[in-house]
Amino acid sequence: MILVRAPFARMDATLTASLHAGRLLLIRHGQTSWNVERRFLGRTDIPLDAVGIEQAARLGRRLAGTPLAALWTSPLARARQTAAALGEAQAEEGLVEMDMGDLEGLAGREFAERYPDLVVAWRDEPAAVRLPGGEVLADVQARGVGALARIAATVRPGETVAVVTHQLVLATVVCHHSGAPLAAFRTFMHRNTGITTLELGPAPRIVTFDDAAHLAG
Repeated sequence: MILVRAPFARMDATLTASLHAGRLLLIRHGQTSWNVERRFLGRTDIPLDAVGIEQAARLGRRLAGTPLAALWTSPLARARQTAAALGEAQAEEGLVEMDMGDLEGLAGREFAERYPDLVVAWRDEPAAVRLPGGEVLADVQARGVGALARIAATVRPGETVAVVTHQLVLATVVCHHSGAPLAAFRTFMHRNTGITTLELGPAPRIVTFDDAAHLAG
């Protein structure tokens, strides 16, 4: 399954087209200063920057007309701040971002200078790479899929539940539900506060991907 991201694809029609099924709205947190600086950001607990706060506010306005049966979030501050724009959230440890280990906080140039061989491996065979002192992508996927399964078990038909989490959790989870190999995770990267809709049921399926219409204008 190949998901094609429109520049600002709308999800509203899809949300109303399948009210028989429960849905999870999978949301990436708002922007942080490390996102702008393109630093490896895993477990460092930094807050949203001013742009991220505005993105979260826009997300809140976007979903104001969507009744949410529940709201879940990664325990990290950037996700909790984003979720707060939608309501009161419960924390789920399995939604935390990838453990970047020794790469945490490094900018791209520093990464290239210190780990030239790892740069090549991460580019060419990312699913096989364990970050020094950190995780492999399969660890992130297993945690994320497990967390969503636990959350999905609480959702009744017709309910919509929002889940705020992180880039690599989202990308690896979408790989799982679209049948794509982990090595394709870069295909499924999300913009800050981008929304992916997972329709639940016997065979959960992705029905919208990285919808960020609320950031337009």
